[in-house]
Amino acid sequence: MTNLAVKYKQQAQEEVQIQTPPQQMVKPKAKAKITRIEKLLYVAFIGFLLYACVAFIGNKAGLYQVNVEAATIEEKIVQQQKENQELQAEVEKLSRYERIAEVAKKHGLEINANNVKGLK
Repeated sequence: MTNLAVKYKQQAQEEVQIQTPPQQMVKPKAKAKITRIEKLLYVAFIGFLLYACVAFIGNKAGLYQVNVEAATIEEKIVQQQKENQELQAEVEKLSRYERIAEVAKKHGLEINANNVKGLK
């Protein structure tokens, strides 16, 4: 009987092995080789990207410098306009009739109405 039990187990194992489909041999995929032209194109593309980045950063730095100079010039313009306004106010103050008459009297001059000419 023991022999019969062993045969029964062997038959059961054979049936299990038969029921499983045979596995197909999986062929390893060949690695895709990169050709020299592709390598050259990759290197050229990366080089172009690096050049574009450097050029972009350089342009930004140049624009920043120009903006700083423009702000400095605008500040100088505002300062000059303020100074011009102050000088114009001083000119108006010094050219008043009362002041001119006072300076004329100080130097011994008189106002002669017959000698005054109006400007058109």
